[in-house]
Amino acid sequence: MKEICVPLDDDLYRYLGFLEKLKLIRCKEEAVVAALRIFKKLNMQDWLPYVYRAGPERVLLVGQGMLNDIFNSMSETKLYDVARITALKRKILKPFDPELDLTEPRNWDVVLNELQNFGWGKFTREGSEIMVEFLGVPIIFLKGYLETLFRIEFGVHRTKMADVYVLKRERSRSEVWR
Repeated sequence: MKEICVPLDDDLYRYLGFLEKLKLIRCKEEAVVAALRIFKKLNMQDWLPYVYRAGPERVLLVGQGMLNDIFNSMSETKLYDVARITALKRKILKPFDPELDLTEPRNWDVVLNELQNFGWGKFTREGSEIMVEFLGVPIIFLKGYLETLFRIEFGVHRTKMADVYVLKRERSRSEVWR
């Protein structure tokens, strides 16, 4: 492991101390390393003014209120259909490993990790059940997206905690579109 010494201005140092005091980080060094990993993961060295990229994807920073306005302007049926179209395009334009059988729950983590890395929410899988927290899109949109990729149907179950859902596998689907 290599080490470097980086001078920080007072504001950044106080901010790291604040995060440490709130126990949001264990130590200042951990936060700096995490920030550098995010910088690398998002290919931030390629970011230009007005154009932010994460690999081949363009990143748009949109306020949650604006995103909610867009989603709320659509019916649940329309949201579901748009999610399915998005998933089909994802499979065609940027396919996952062709050897990867996404109908198998053990392979779902590839998709769930990608969604988590892109800020869709937090996903915890236990067998063929997925717990969803901090969701950035409506649950019906996520349901349509995952059902299309995994070729199954999910039942959506709310938990006692606000905005926490469990998607439970109900049955497989052979058709891609209904």
